[in-house]
Amino acid sequence: MVTRYWLRYYIVSFASIAIIDIIVSSIVVSIPFFYIFQIIMIFGLWYFISPFTMIVLLKMRKGGEGLVEVVDKISKKFGVKTPRVYISYVDFPNALAFGNILFRGMAVTSPLLDLLNDQELEAVIAHEISHLKNHDPEVLILTIVGINSVYSFLIYSFPHYLSIIIIFYFFGLFPLFFAIHRRVEKRADITAVKEDKSYAIPLETALIKIAYLSDKLPSYILKNFPELQILLMKYDIISSNYGNGGLFRTHPSLSERLRYLSNYEY
Repeated sequence: MVTRYWLRYYIVSFASIAIIDIIVSSIVVSIPFFYIFQIIMIFGLWYFISPFTMIVLLKMRKGGEGLVEVVDKISKKFGVKTPRVYISYVDFPNALAFGNILFRGMAVTSPLLDLLNDQELEAVIAHEISHLKNHDPEVLILTIVGINSVYSFLIYSFPHYLSIIIIFYFFGLFPLFFAIHRRVEKRADITAVKEDKSYAIPLETALIKIAYLSDKLPSYILKNFPELQILLMKYDIISSNYGNGGLFRTHPSLSERLRYLSNYEY
């Protein structure tokens, strides 16, 4: 289910980028490295429209008063302007922060609200607000621009080495984006628990519920599942290196996240 929605978002995003690329590429200016400026324009325009694409494709609606109050409280604690709050009516548990310098949003999916207790929900929201505090949407778009600028520079400068450059892109530059993405996710975890260490354990149990238990037990059981029982599972998950999916992961493995979050428990 998760793959279906994100695949739809990526297809629409790639189509949008392709259309913008055709328009921007029609601009011909005889100055050195103008193609770098074109790359900035292409991904810059996509950066500004992508939040609205996400709102539509992930079926987002404005969040209720109670959810908005929680997000507002955490935002103030983190010194961040309260983002627009949404509920995403899809069929998998998740939360996300998104937006650009003019528009900040945060969404939780409706299954996540059914899965987590109040403390866990706050901890997950703290993780998402940390993304906004750390300007992670900008970090990721600059990473994309940087990687594609390096690739274009190599293509234009060394056209006779095209095959080598393409191999370098897919086995060097492309995995680099995912490595930075994982770093960004880890930083958001740590920012949240450094700001308030009381988030550490609820964030751990929330991650275990989302990534490990959500397909094993129904939400109405997991919502108030005893914290101690979930934490007892943690050590088996850590030792098994659960969730390690290789280079093309956007998040650290569940085992890794539980391992470093444990250092902030109190």
